[in-house]
Amino acid sequence: MKELALSLYVGSLFLITFVVAPTLLRTDLGKDLAGRLYGRILWRFYKIAFLLLLVYLILSRNWLGLLPLGVLLVNVGISAWLRSYKGRLGNIENYEFNSPARVKFRRVSYLSTAVLTLNFFISAALLLRGG
Repeated sequence: MKELALSLYVGSLFLITFVVAPTLLRTDLGKDLAGRLYGRILWRFYKIAFLLLLVYLILSRNWLGLLPLGVLLVNVGISAWLRSYKGRLGNIENYEFNSPARVKFRRVSYLSTAVLTLNFFISAALLLRGG
């Protein structure tokens, strides 16, 4: 059961990071709408991810399971900051591509994706070493 929980988590991270994000953020929907959709998906993912990691942590009694949980918490913090910042900015497309506000938003968005990617590799390594 612990391997199932970790496998579902790793698979979910893979889909979010390597399928959903690139697909949504490279569409013709407009950056603002695509970002809002991606944000909604991410916040729903976080709830499922915490549950899966909690199940894994309880069943495995492996303290290394705290590592992906900690990295996930970092990502939640980044997402919360992005949501707040975006709320102050409004529609991101109203800003020039190289405006300081948009550049800051884009860099923190890339940081969020990098943290998710790091979490994928950490979690996959944990799974490959036998859960």
